[in-house]
Amino acid sequence: MSMSQPPQPPQLNASDPLPPVPGAGNSAQNASDGQTAPGPQAGRAARAVPILLNLCLVLFAAHCYRAGYTGLAAASLLWGCAILSRSAWMQPVSVLVLLGLSAEWFVTCGQILQIRLLMDEPWLRLVIILCAVAGLNQLAALLVLRAGPGWFNKRYALRHRQLAAFGLALLLLLPVLVRAPHLLLFERLVPGTGALQVLLAALWAALVCGWLSDRKRAHARRLLVWRLFSVVFFGQFLLSAAGYTLFSLTGSLHIPVPGVIVGGALYRGEPGFMLLLFLATVVLAGPAWCSHLCYLGSWDAAAADSQKAHRHRLQHLRERHPLALHPLFFRLIMLGLTVLCALLLKALGAPLPLVLGLGVALGLLLLPAALLLSRRYGQAGYCTLVCPLGLLACLAGRLSPWRLAIDRKACTQCGTCTRVCRYAALTGQTVRQGAPGLSCVLCRDCLQACPHQAIALTLAGRQGKTGARTKAVDGAFVSLVSALHAVFLFLAMV
Repeated sequence: MSMSQPPQPPQLNASDPLPPVPGAGNSAQNASDGQTAPGPQAGRAARAVPILLNLCLVLFAAHCYRAGYTGLAAASLLWGCAILSRSAWMQPVSVLVLLGLSAEWFVTCGQILQIRLLMDEPWLRLVIILCAVAGLNQLAALLVLRAGPGWFNKRYALRHRQLAAFGLALLLLLPVLVRAPHLLLFERLVPGTGALQVLLAALWAALVCGWLSDRKRAHARRLLVWRLFSVVFFGQFLLSAAGYTLFSLTGSLHIPVPGVIVGGALYRGEPGFMLLLFLATVVLAGPAWCSHLCYLGSWDAAAADSQKAHRHRLQHLRERHPLALHPLFFRLIMLGLTVLCALLLKALGAPLPLVLGLGVALGLLLLPAALLLSRRYGQAGYCTLVCPLGLLACLAGRLSPWRLAIDRKACTQCGTCTRVCRYAALTGQTVRQGAPGLSCVLCRDCLQACPHQAIALTLAGRQGKTGARTKAVDGAFVSLVSALHAVFLFLAMV
């Protein structure tokens, strides 16, 4: 078996079929459907990969369970189950895991050896056994490295972006596990199981990244995973409101109304955790907060998506009446009213329960009205007309390097992108100008719908001049929002 990596496939869309490679049999199939990709055939060595890898993981899980690290033990068994999906991005992670386990066995061997020597007890057989186990992990790592492409051959075209999403989610959650494990629900329910929650979140990030990379299904799957986050968030909110403080972030209840996040910071005279989290997310992913992470926006987008027949009517209304349903005019008014009311209540010394009650009333009154507009006109009414946080996301999103650009040479003014845009960012005028309006939230629906591929994501003002660079920018963005979504989902507390 050759030590070389599998040949690089030609640059394709995530949903395009991969070309056949000599000697690969039927291994070159549609990457977005989870089929195989260029690589060695799954012969005996490839079939031995999951067996040997799971043996090493089971031994380590038993070691962790005996030492009282139930979370690590469960995470090891979970990874052994996850590799059965045969996703290509799991191969390098499995190699690193096995090398890490080998190092852990050597460290454990040294520690136990010192104890046995101090106690003047037999130690040779123990050292031989532990070194043999460490060597087994190294042998498994070598096998995964050499024969791994024959086993880990699914979604080959997406391996880089899924690996990036997995790594980003781990990078964001490992400090939480080390520094503040009480923020993990698993850790609060069963102490010591936080590592399992972190691994689940990282695996979910990689899975969502694969879903969002499929041009044909990205829109429906984005709404699905976004709705899942909203359901989990409000489920924990209702449990917290019912008195189960286990499901709240700080032990006290916070009102999840976007206007309260802004107004509450002004009323208290300090930004607060939610506003800081919002601003940090906007700097990283731009206004994608409003299309991937907002717990209210998912319902608004679903309502707007249910009335597709009204898109043309909305476009005509906007052209005849520049202020009618304008995404910036009304949100600017709402932001001004939110700031004014917060400062006025603070000046009058209004008690906190009254302020919170007004905030809840504001959310309960405006959300249903906005959802009715969304269903009628096919536009996200709450996000584009009411939410002051959405306006801040679009304004602060200018600090983010992510942008949408329209290639006016490739654009034929067919109007497809304007019909799928739910946030009034794409009109005839903005398309002709070559850039969406300020209300763009980077949902990427227009990228997937454009029949001429005239719309692309840019990073720091640079657009890829080749198809490979364009896909790399899009892949980096998808990896980032998938990781942020996974972190939000698995830390969905109020």
